[in-house]
Amino acid sequence: MHDINTEPEDIQSLESNTMGQHEKKFAPRFPIRWRWIMLVGITVTAAIGVLFFIILDIERSAWLESQAAQAELQVDRLTDELKLPMLSGSSTETDLVVQSFLEKVPSVMGVLLKYSDGRTKVYEDVADESKMAPMLTASKDVKRLPLKQLWYSKTVIYAQTSMGTIGVRFSEQAWEKIAGQLVKKILSAALIVVLLSTVMVYWVAGRMSQRLEMLADGARHVAKGDFHVQLPVRGNDEISDAISQFNVMVRELAHKQELRDVFGRYLNPKLVSDVFESGDVKVENHRQEVSVLFADMVQFTSFSESTETEAVVAVLNSHFEVFHRVIAYYGGHVDKYIGDAVMAVFNHPVGDEDHVRHAAKAGLAIAQACEKLGFIREDGQAISFRIGLNCGQAIAGNIGAAKRMEYTVIGDAVNVASRMGGLGEGGDVVMSRETFNKLGDGFVFHAIGQSEMKGVSQQVEVGTVEVSSKHVRRNIEHVVEFAFNLDLPTDVRQIAGDA
Repeated sequence: MHDINTEPEDIQSLESNTMGQHEKKFAPRFPIRWRWIMLVGITVTAAIGVLFFIILDIERSAWLESQAAQAELQVDRLTDELKLPMLSGSSTETDLVVQSFLEKVPSVMGVLLKYSDGRTKVYEDVADESKMAPMLTASKDVKRLPLKQLWYSKTVIYAQTSMGTIGVRFSEQAWEKIAGQLVKKILSAALIVVLLSTVMVYWVAGRMSQRLEMLADGARHVAKGDFHVQLPVRGNDEISDAISQFNVMVRELAHKQELRDVFGRYLNPKLVSDVFESGDVKVENHRQEVSVLFADMVQFTSFSESTETEAVVAVLNSHFEVFHRVIAYYGGHVDKYIGDAVMAVFNHPVGDEDHVRHAAKAGLAIAQACEKLGFIREDGQAISFRIGLNCGQAIAGNIGAAKRMEYTVIGDAVNVASRMGGLGEGGDVVMSRETFNKLGDGFVFHAIGQSEMKGVSQQVEVGTVEVSSKHVRRNIEHVVEFAFNLDLPTDVRQIAGDA
C-alpha cells in the first residue's frame, strides 16, 4: 500500500539531496587517472634527472682518470725531448720539438714554456699567459693545475739541473662528445620509460577509476532509495574490499527498510522512523490538543457469530484498508485497531493546524466509503460503521510495561470520542457542539440532544455532522475515489485539492 502522506522533512531532504547532486554534477572534475599520470610522470622525470646527473658525474670522473693517465705519458715524453734543446739553449730546436709534439698529439691545445730565468714562451692556445705563468712551479712529477681547464705541468730536469717548467693544456672536446652521446641515450631511454609508464598508469588508473565510478554510481542509486544495487566484486585490493563492504551495507539497508515497512504496519510510524534513524526513542510525555476519531462496526457481534472467521477478517481488512488511506490522506494516524473498531488521531504525532476539520472530513469519507464497499450481511443489512469524533486535550506518551510499550494518546478527549460513536446510527459522524464550532465553513450540525459523558462534569450537546458545501463534498468524493484506487499516488492532494 502506498503511503499517501509526504512528510515536509522528507521533501526538504529530497530537495537538499537533489541540490547537492546538481552541485556535484556541475563541479569541475579532475579524473583520478590524470592525477596518477601527472604524479608518476613527475616522479619518473625527477628520478631520471637525478640518475642523469649521477651517471654524468661518474662518467666524467672516469674520463678524467683516463685523461690524467694519458696526460702523464704525454707530458713525460715532452719533457724528455726538451732536455737537450733546452740544455744547449737552442730555441730553434726547442720550437721544433714542441711543434712536433703539437702535431702528433691532437688533444693538446697549447704549451707554455717557462725558463728558469723567468722567461716564457707560448705555443698555440694557452689563454691568459700572465695568469698561467705564475702557476707553473717546479715539480719533478706530472701534476694537474687547479684550473677548470685541463692543464698539466712538469719541470724539465737534466743532471739535477732545472732548466724550466712546461705547462700543457689538453682539450675537453672528447668529453663534450662523450657527454653529448650520453645525453642523447639517456633522453631516449627517459622518453621510452615515460611513455611506457604513462600508458601503464593510464590503464591501471583507468581500471581503478572505473570501479570507483561504479561505486559512486551505486551510492547515488542508494541515496535515491534503491536498495537493490549489488556491484560486481573484481580483484583483491582495497577497492574490491570497499565494493564488497558497500554490497554488505546495501543489503543491511534493504533489510532495515523491510523491517521498517513491517514494523510501520503495526507501530507508530514516527517511532519506527526514530528507532531506525537514531537507534533509540526519546519521546517526552506531554499534553496537547488532538482530534480523536473512532469508527466501529454496527452489530459486529451478530455478524461475527453468523459468518465464517475468514470472511469476518476479510471484511474488516477491506474496510480498514480504505479507512487507513482516507485517514492518512487527511494527515491523521491510525493509532490502533481494537477488534472491529479503528482509532485515529489527528495532530499527533505529526502537527496539523486544521486537524479538527481534517478529522471531520475523514469521518464523512469513511461513512461514504462504507456505502461504496457495499458489503451485505446474511440478514440482508448493509455493513456500516458508527463514527465518533472529539477534540480536546490528551496525554501523549509511552504507555505500557518495560518490555512492551505503546506510544499513544490517553485522556478524557479519547474516552469522549469513543462514546460519541455509540450515540449515532450507522454512517453517522457524531461530535459535540464545541468540536463542531472548530470545523469552519462547509458543514451543518444536526443536534441530537444533551448527553452525559463519563468523566465530564456537565452535559454535552451532541449531534451529527453533514456537508453543506459543494467544494467540501467534491473533495471528500475525490478522496474516497482515490482510496479505492490501487495505484494511489503518494500525494493525492495535488490532484484532488483540499478545502
